[in-house]
Amino acid sequence: MFARIAVAALSASLALSAAADAPNIEPGNWEHTSTVTFVSEFPIPEQSDTSTSCITAEDVAEGQAFMDEPMEGCTITNRDVRADGMDYSMSCEQGEGMTMTMEASMQFNGDSMEGTIRGEMQSPMGPMQMNVTMSGRRIGDC
Repeated sequence: MFARIAVAALSASLALSAAADAPNIEPGNWEHTSTVTFVSEFPIPEQSDTSTSCITAEDVAEGQAFMDEPMEGCTITNRDVRADGMDYSMSCEQGEGMTMTMEASMQFNGDSMEGTIRGEMQSPMGPMQMNVTMSGRRIGDC
């Protein structure tokens, strides 16, 4: 679930970037890797995920690169989108006593990308800190 939140955060910010400079992302088949770690009262194992997706020129032009289903209950509070990357802040209320604020920074390098997200959460299990590192690389044509 937390990895999905991280991907949704990236997705929401890229969707809002359509009016800004187009991200420096080369269309093609991309491999994405993310690792989520937590700091909390209770031990939560690190979660890693690797997946691939086809990013088209239209996806990049429309701000849809690396998109997942947008997550309801989240609002972008600040954002700075550039061709070489983006920084943004987001606030989420997911019900069941779960709220989160996130600060993210992404760098786009044409055929690769990397970024970090730091989140502070209030959950039914108590306060937690979430740290996400993500990277992506173009691995060929679609």
